[in-house]
Amino acid sequence: MTLDVGKEPSCPRSVVVVGAGFSGTMAAIHLRALLPPGWIVHLIERSGRFARGPAYADSGVPHLLNVRARNMSAFADDPGHFERWLDGSGQRFAGEVIDTAAGRFATRRLYGRYLRSLLHERILRSGGCVRLVADEAVDLVPADGKWRLVCRSGRTIEAAAVVVTVGNLPAPEPSDAQVMRDPWTAGAMPGLVADRPLLIVGTGLTMVDLVLELRAAGFAGPIVALSRRGLLPQSHEPIPMPWPTPSFDEQERRSISALLARVRAEVRQAAARGIGWRAVVDSLRPVTASLWKSLPAIERGRFLRHLRPYWDSHRHRMAPPAAEAFAQVRAAGSLTICRGRILGLSRGAGGVNVSIQAPAGASPTTLLVQRVIYATGVPPTAEHHPLIGNLFCRGLARPDRQAMGLDVTDALEVISGSGQTTPGLWAFGPIVRGVFWECTAVPDIRVHAQDVAGRVAAALTTG
Repeated sequence: MTLDVGKEPSCPRSVVVVGAGFSGTMAAIHLRALLPPGWIVHLIERSGRFARGPAYADSGVPHLLNVRARNMSAFADDPGHFERWLDGSGQRFAGEVIDTAAGRFATRRLYGRYLRSLLHERILRSGGCVRLVADEAVDLVPADGKWRLVCRSGRTIEAAAVVVTVGNLPAPEPSDAQVMRDPWTAGAMPGLVADRPLLIVGTGLTMVDLVLELRAAGFAGPIVALSRRGLLPQSHEPIPMPWPTPSFDEQERRSISALLARVRAEVRQAAARGIGWRAVVDSLRPVTASLWKSLPAIERGRFLRHLRPYWDSHRHRMAPPAAEAFAQVRAAGSLTICRGRILGLSRGAGGVNVSIQAPAGASPTTLLVQRVIYATGVPPTAEHHPLIGNLFCRGLARPDRQAMGLDVTDALEVISGSGQTTPGLWAFGPIVRGVFWECTAVPDIRVHAQDVAGRVAAALTTG
């Protein structure tokens, strides 16, 4: 792919997409397909890695996607597209696709190649109307009914519309040699000593991937994984029969307790018919966003404080081969899963002293480790992102009710500080999870990408 690194000429017929992970890549592809000839789509990515992001980066370990290949098509209206691409690839990716009793799973890096092939194809077909910009968007300024996007390099780009798809926000605190806030930073794994323990904070899918990568890289030392509840991701299993999506009443839609009771009742009913809980959890996907939006803010907060770890461990599952490999690591005895929370960190020449509060009121303990790697996801600190922070400061955007990211309408239009929509500004992907909750996986994002592209194209070419 050719990167656009020159000065941007003034072009009133252009759209900017900020962020080139799955969300931004698909937005750019759909936009260029829908906009009239001559319109430019600028795809901006601060890392310079387009159509991959941390989730689909080339890594030394073939981590498997935690979603079956049949659900990973990039196109909502063509659900078999990814599997056809896999079939057409022949033996070029031997060992990158694994068939299991629970379904077919591909590696994340292979999925990254799939996305890059789609973007490359669109670039070639566009005749130069899709431009990749390796830079960081730091500010957005209204300019005579349009937008002027300012990049960290000093480059400016004029656009008629902007789509923000910055994905997961960077950690507000920097990493160092002893404490890694970003688990996939280049310095997270090198330099470890085999006979000294390592602490991973978090026990979800990211922890599983880290453990498997550490072992594949030759680190044989003790690993401690810590979270408040010590919950581990469940594994995918065959689902011989789907469970119908429940119809929730008004009380259930406005109370986490009532909603939980109903889901548990559904699980019991399914079990009585020989159907496992996985089918019930999967049946909630079509209504998860509407359930989340119907909950009052106080009930959303209760979910985030108390139920989210249980939801994550059941909703986001391991591919069977990953679950088997992880079980082997645990059986070897060098991985310890602990319950508790960190009270404080103290760095020193001998490592990091971690003060841990165990559950049930037990006395705090101290653990000396050579490195701490956080695998808990990024806390809701959108204001630390330069572009998002400036949108807030200018009143062009506001935080969602949980302060997890941007507030948007059902049509994915960004809502300003005054509560009105900001014309010409859209956002989707993980940055709007506070509004939709279930909007971070491919099956959800691909729908939003197509929707946003259609709305942007209609807004720019009608009237």
